[in-house]
Amino acid sequence: MAAQLVGRTFAADLGQLQARLTYESETQMTFTVVSGAGMTTDGHTETVDVEIVEIRPQVYLVSWREASGASVVHVEDLATSTLHSTVTVDGQLYRLAGTFKEVDLSNKDTLLTAMRELFHDKDVTALDRYWAEPYIQHSPNLPNGLDGLRAAVPALEGFRWTPERVFEDGDYVIAHSRVSGWIPDGDAAIVDIFRFENGRIVEHWDVVQPYVDVNETTSGNPMV
Repeated sequence: MAAQLVGRTFAADLGQLQARLTYESETQMTFTVVSGAGMTTDGHTETVDVEIVEIRPQVYLVSWREASGASVVHVEDLATSTLHSTVTVDGQLYRLAGTFKEVDLSNKDTLLTAMRELFHDKDVTALDRYWAEPYIQHSPNLPNGLDGLRAAVPALEGFRWTPERVFEDGDYVIAHSRVSGWIPDGDAAIVDIFRFENGRIVEHWDVVQPYVDVNETTSGNPMV
């Protein structure tokens, strides 16, 4: 049954072409290209509609079409961790084979991917992949719910999130970062606390300080 794939992430290794696939539902899958092998851009992320047919237990025929027009057909054998793929790009047919292994992403890994895609790539669809409602927001300038982030992110200018320390403790991930483009004057030193449920971010706190250069701190120590 297709339902057995939902919520699971797999690493597809087809030699030079490598990707990470997460099944969001029985009809949608999100993939991130790790290595595009000249067929697509490294780091490209897209959510696609998929058709999933169970050939026999643990073996699935999965097909989809991408925004670029490329079409993909997978035979994913979970029992043997093997993958056979047929990819059509610009009329060129590629037949590939390799491994297909489940990836157990930590909350820390999920957070780093989520923040990169949302804030650096300004891809607001990341909210649908890595966050979940009801989203509880403790930052004083943002409302509860994901609509606040959905509206704020496209308007950010020169934003850069540089985490120096990231800690995971059960359902909580804490990041200590230097951030540009969040406060009006200069950079900020920020501690963010994220709470996860079922692999999705559902609650957030932050503590924000204007960043002071190490040459100007009383101790001579950096803030981050």
